[in-house]
Amino acid sequence: MNIKDTIQFVEFNTFYSEYAPLTPYGLLDKNKYQVFTDEKMLVSVYNSIGKIVSFIKENSFQADKIEHHLKRISHLNTLERKTFDSSDVFLVKKLLVNFKSIVKLLNDEIKKDLQISFLSEELLNFLSFDGANKETFYLSEQYNTELAEIRKKIVETDKVLAEIKKERLHEILTQLGLDFRFRDFMIASESITNNLSSELIYKEVYDKTSLLLKPMLPKEYFDLHKKREALLLEENRLEQEVLITIVEKIIAEKEQIKNYISKIVLLDTLFAKSRMAIKYKMVAPVLIDKKATIEVVNGQYLPLANKCAKTGTIYTPLNAEFDNKTCVITGSNMGGKTVLLKTIGFMQLLTQMGFWIPAEKFKTAVFENIHYIGEDLSEKVEGLSSFGFEIYNLTKAINDFGTNTLLLIDEFAKTTNSIEAKAIIAAMLKSFSQKETVFSFVSTHFMELPEFEKVSFYKMKGLDYSAYKKYYNKEKQYSLRERIILINSFMRYEIIKTDHKDKTYDAIKIADILGLNDEIISYTKAYLSENYD
Repeated sequence: MNIKDTIQFVEFNTFYSEYAPLTPYGLLDKNKYQVFTDEKMLVSVYNSIGKIVSFIKENSFQADKIEHHLKRISHLNTLERKTFDSSDVFLVKKLLVNFKSIVKLLNDEIKKDLQISFLSEELLNFLSFDGANKETFYLSEQYNTELAEIRKKIVETDKVLAEIKKERLHEILTQLGLDFRFRDFMIASESITNNLSSELIYKEVYDKTSLLLKPMLPKEYFDLHKKREALLLEENRLEQEVLITIVEKIIAEKEQIKNYISKIVLLDTLFAKSRMAIKYKMVAPVLIDKKATIEVVNGQYLPLANKCAKTGTIYTPLNAEFDNKTCVITGSNMGGKTVLLKTIGFMQLLTQMGFWIPAEKFKTAVFENIHYIGEDLSEKVEGLSSFGFEIYNLTKAINDFGTNTLLLIDEFAKTTNSIEAKAIIAAMLKSFSQKETVFSFVSTHFMELPEFEKVSFYKMKGLDYSAYKKYYNKEKQYSLRERIILINSFMRYEIIKTDHKDKTYDAIKIADILGLNDEIISYTKAYLSENYD
């Protein structure tokens, strides 16, 4: 399902940017923009969100701890490899430690619902000689007795090397007065270094007047250092043997670890969706039979509702029970037709992406395809006009009519001549209404469209001109911004069922409010009266 244009049309990312999974896995899942068509799976997700919302409200401390552990989980990219290094093993252990803690914090209802359990105690203990609950990993000598012996010899060798060096530096300080205890070299004038013993001091030219001096350590120091290097090679060999054993145990539980990762994705996304549900007082959508129609009660189009809240503007939620699958939305410009389409599209995307809905009720079907057809928002096709691009997108949508399809068509053909435009829209309505698989919302400014069976007409209430006239002071010099605020203040964004032949002339009223002179307004009204009344 290609939903890129629909996402852009409904400004979905203004909401989606707030959706914040906490793990790298959850963020990868978010970036897929997955739209689901499995009704049974979606209902299961809605139910799980309900359980987690209750858990968060009743157990806020445990919920915060779970989210803390989710944040601690890092991405594994090693499970398909046969060789790991210590840092890879550390990440595996870190995942196991945090997932085990999460499982302990969840209640039994959620664990049963999501089929979550921790079954890797043996592996975790094997990785945990430094502590089963620590996010650390160390190739402990407890894995191998030979490794313990080698490390013991390395420690002892380091002590002897340190003592030899200490004695030589003391000798240099005593005999030559040069203190190398806290430095590896020094710069001295050539004139005062001529008599320095070459057995104790190494000299090399630093510049024209100075020499670089380093302490000369005895032969036994270097001989012992070579033995230390051999011990380190042996330590590395033994560590690799231990690492092979550890990796074999991890690989043996690879499928179990992958299962944990899938549960982490599930938990992470569900907790993030539940936080959104709480923030916006959302409810679970109601999925209906594909033959039924859509209903919205107090539906909030959050991108606009949030914007209105910031600016102090009144926002009107959507209330509508559509009685047919082909719905025509009419009304004046600025009257809310496009917002209605955006509201439906926004809620449908939320529904099929597994979110709850910012409404008191949203009843809808699951659609295999969702198409927005209107203003060119993203894809460009060279040589096509706006109308041509609409036809191009409509053609693509029609190819999907064999499966359940939602169409959001905004002001179709507004850039072509009105006679042909009305004819095409009429043909579209007739065609759509005969398709059981098609649910369409068509907003248009064209009036007096023909009547068809199974096509319903709705109108945005539009401008409350009588209320506006009581407020309006014609003597006041309103700025453009003040006039726009006036329009918004007296625009009624409710939707009402209407006669398909209903006429709306709000454009003249809006032109008047925006300052069009009285002469043109008068001529316009006269023309309408002569030709359309």
